[in-house]
Amino acid sequence: MASTEGQEQLRKLDDLMARLQRVMKVASADQFGGLTATQAFILRYLDKQGVAKASDISKEVGLSPGAVTQVCDELVKSHMIDRTRSDLDRRVVHIAISDEGRMVLEKIRANRTERMYEIVQLLGQPDADEFIRIMTRVVDIVEDLWRQQRERA
Repeated sequence: MASTEGQEQLRKLDDLMARLQRVMKVASADQFGGLTATQAFILRYLDKQGVAKASDISKEVGLSPGAVTQVCDELVKSHMIDRTRSDLDRRVVHIAISDEGRMVLEKIRANRTERMYEIVQLLGQPDADEFIRIMTRVVDIVEDLWRQQRERA
C-alpha cells in the first residue's frame, strides 16, 4: 500500500487525468473534424499500415471485431475508407484509407499540431522538453502494460 503522501499524489494524478479526459472529450468533436476519436484512430492506423483486416484493427484499437466493423461501416459511408475482398480468399476483406480519408486526416493533424504548438509556446522550451520526455516515458509504460495485459488474456 502506498504511503499517505503517495496516496495523495495518486489522487492528484487521478484528478488531473479526469480533468484532461473531460477537456479532451469536449474538444474531440472539433479536434477530429466531426469524427469520433475511434474513427480518427482507425484512419491514422490505416494511413500508417496501408491495408489491414478488421481483426488487425480490432487488436490495435482494443475493440471487438464487430465494433470495428460498425465503425468501419460509418467510415465507408462517409467515403473515408475503402473495403475490398481478397482475390485469394473472398472471406478476407482488406480495409484501406481513401483519398478523402487522407485529406480529413491531414486536417486533423494540422489542427492538433496547431493546438500542440500553442501548448508548447505557453509552457516554454525547457518545460516543453521535459513534458515531452515524461510523456514519452508514460506512453511507453502504458503501452507495455497494455501489451502485457493482452498477452495474459
